[in-house]
This record gives sequence, C-alpha cells and structure tokens, in this order.
Amino acid sequence: MEKWIDLMRRKHIFLLFSVITGVFFLFSWWAYQQTATYLNRLSDIIVEPAIPFSQFPMQMGPWQGTNVSISETVLKVAANDDYLSRTYVDRDRRLRATAYVAYTAEPRRMLGHRPRRCYTGSGWAHDETISDQFTTSGGQAIPILLHRFHWPGLDYQEVTVVNYYVVNGELTSDHRTFSGLRFRRPKVVEGRTDYVAQIQISSTSEAAAKMLAQELSDEILRHLPKAP
Repeated sequence: MEKWIDLMRRKHIFLLFSVITGVFFLFSWWAYQQTATYLNRLSDIIVEPAIPFSQFPMQMGPWQGTNVSISETVLKVAANDDYLSRTYVDRDRRLRATAYVAYTAEPRRMLGHRPRRCYTGSGWAHDETISDQFTTSGGQAIPILLHRFHWPGLDYQEVTVVNYYVVNGELTSDHRTFSGLRFRRPKVVEGRTDYVAQIQISSTSEAAAKMLAQELSDEILRHLPKAP
C-alpha cells in the first residue's frame, strides 16, 4: 500500500513538473514572439538625417554633380535610411570623383559594407590601406582611411577611396567604434537615436578623391544629426 501511495505521489509530482515546464515554454514562446514583433516594427521605422540627402547641393564650388543610380537589389541589401550617390566633375581641372554617403540609424547594418569588403567582393584587388587626415574647406580636421585598389587583368585600373565615419556626431576612421554590443539595439531607444554615416569618396586620381572630400565634407556634416 505504501509503495502504491509513493508511486502515485511520484506520478503527481512528475505531472505537476510537466505542466509547469509546459507553461514556462509557452510563456517563453509568447514573449519571444512579442519581442520579435516589436523589434521588427522598430526596424521598419525610417529615421532620416537632419537634412535629407536628396537636398544635397549639385554644385559644390567648382564641382558639378550628377546622380548615380543604385540597383534595388543593392539598396535592399544595404538597408540604409538615406544615402547620397553622386559623381562630381571639376571641368576646369579635369578632375572626376564619386561620392557615396550611407546613413543608417541601425549601426550594426554598416559593419558589412566597408570598402575592404565591398571592393574586394566586387573583384578589385586590395593594395594597401593607410591612416591619414585632411582638413575641410571650413577648417574641420577629419581622420580618414585611404584605401588603394586595382582591377587585375587586361583593363588594369586603379582607384583610391577616402573613407571615414560619423558616429552619433563624432568623426572616426575606425569601424570598431560602432561594433560593440551597445549598437546591437533597435534604432530608437528611450528617445535616443544611434546612427552611423559612412563616407566614401573614390576616384582613379588620389588627388581628385582628396580634393572632393575636402569640398563636400562640411556640407555632409551639416546634413547629419548633431552629437547627443
């Protein structure tokens, strides 16, 4: 009799444990679904810069710009909140360079879209990357990475890319600045927006890339949110 009572007690304990475990997993699944829905809703919010890049001037000093289209596939992969893609030409000095600015209020998205990855992924061979600095026409000192690539094969070409970032209003050339866990958050948390703007000025002429970067950077910074 005692064995039977003990067996029934064990069955009841096992049944109770199973019910509690089932309820726990059901609650965990519900909480996960609610969180995922919330985060997806936040990620769909478009957070624009202080001034949309559609309003960026076509004429900058001696440089005249022309928009460069980006395919829908590339735009979808990049998932930026705003961007500038434009070629500028200085006809008097026969200079030509391309400006690309990618802005996102979800910084983690920018980590996979750096020149060393994108250019080599498109077939360019990387020659070197050096740290440098230039001063804008307005006197702002900007730290940069200077990337040099070449296109191998019969149609040999060289390209230089001036690259830097603006992270929450701060200038940097180091992508690790926004690679930490703090930037794995949704776009807007408690009223604060984290953002990253990546600037790439490229040309077959290193001098042209640097000169256009000097000309455009003050206006680029004016379009971005100020430091919190």
